[in-house]
Amino acid sequence: MRRRSMTRAMLAGFMATLAMAFLGFLATRMGMPFLNWAKTFGHSTGGPMFGYLAFFIVGVVMAVIYVAVFHERLPGSSWKRGLFFSFMMWVATGAALAPLLHLGFFMGSLMVALGTLMTYMLYGGVLGYLYDA
Repeated sequence: MRRRSMTRAMLAGFMATLAMAFLGFLATRMGMPFLNWAKTFGHSTGGPMFGYLAFFIVGVVMAVIYVAVFHERLPGSSWKRGLFFSFMMWVATGAALAPLLHLGFFMGSLMVALGTLMTYMLYGGVLGYLYDA
């Protein structure tokens, strides 16, 4: 991956993660459970500040992986590729990562699963769109 592509991927990943976090905060206003990423990521390590730091690092790293591995291989426009990538991440998170974090299969409830799906899809759409903007 070229240096410019890496910079674009990191910036798009940061902005997409910011959008994801913002939607997580707004979830309660839409009748969804509060999606507290800081609590999830910082639960066993070091509190909310570390949780958000880890959340943003993971968001940027996943954007770099998306660009390096998936962006050119997926069909469709850039934002649709991002949506597909984020859907794959959501399935992997719900089926494998969430149970490892003791959150239950697909985060333990339908409402939380749908809320995280919404935030993941926003992440993917923003990531794909901004990377090619």
